[in-house]
Amino acid sequence: MIRFALIVASVLGFALTAAVGNLLTPLLRALVPPEKENTPDPKPGQDPPEPSAPRGLPTMGGLCFIIGTLAAVGVGWVVVCLVQPELLGGGLTGRLMLGLGAGFLFGAAGLADDLARLRPRQVLGLRTGPRLALEALAAAGTVAALWLGGCMPTGLTLPLAGYCELGGAAAPLWALLLLALAESARLAGSADGAAAGASFVAMLGLMGAETILGFFPLAVLPAALAGALMAFLLWNFYPARLLPGAVGCLFLAGAVGAIPLSIGRGDLALLLGLPFWAEGLAALLQGIWRRAKGRPLFKAGSLDAWLRRKGGPVSVFYVFCALALAGALAALRTAQL
Repeated sequence: MIRFALIVASVLGFALTAAVGNLLTPLLRALVPPEKENTPDPKPGQDPPEPSAPRGLPTMGGLCFIIGTLAAVGVGWVVVCLVQPELLGGGLTGRLMLGLGAGFLFGAAGLADDLARLRPRQVLGLRTGPRLALEALAAAGTVAALWLGGCMPTGLTLPLAGYCELGGAAAPLWALLLLALAESARLAGSADGAAAGASFVAMLGLMGAETILGFFPLAVLPAALAGALMAFLLWNFYPARLLPGAVGCLFLAGAVGAIPLSIGRGDLALLLGLPFWAEGLAALLQGIWRRAKGRPLFKAGSLDAWLRRKGGPVSVFYVFCALALAGALAALRTAQL
């Protein structure tokens, strides 16, 4: 019967996201500012504009799958609790709320960035400092909730070393992991279908890992999000008609990072976020090289721009999904150890 609840959550996530997308897309398209001939130079503290980002497309599309996921998880968890009433109000309910709540915390930080872009003088969004501060608050709030709920892992499993205890370094390490994952996912949001496709594969891997680890009822959350992302790809796959925006990318980062933490397996977040880590690492190397040498390391500017130049826009989606699949398989293997 729990399998039936997962199917209900997935189908409902798909249907609701498709319905919300049909309603929100015209509204979000109306918010797109007129395309200007020259992009303004970034102010001090702001990131340079992404040259590879599609222009003239509505953003904040992540609201579609966020709303669809929330409703689908609610219905799916009700079905689960009808099958196993002892789960209602138990520890698993708290873990479910932690994973979902972290996504909303990061999504709220991303929404603030997206709303700032609607202002004529802030087309590049929030400055780097305020944006990082909001993401850091979301990360700190997530870690605090994990600690208060008694769910925060104090160590992680490494392939060769086994389980490594982190002690007092666990809390700052998980907060830093969530912050880095959010920044990396934000960078991938401009590529058609990349963030949504990679997160869809990650959710499938997370469903399998939770089943192996004995948290099968909690798979209702990744099942609902996977269904919602499948519907969102109807608009976000190349050629994209709707972008997830910072609100969608940061929500996905919060889910990919916090759901494994809520079940005590922070190592899974390192593996499931593999495509985002690749994008973030490329951006980090680019920034370090530019400061040290005074010129960019990658002429394309970013990993997704380089992939787009080499193989076309669709290649970005396939490469990100392939990396996500490799991370999901590694996560499943790690969960079996």
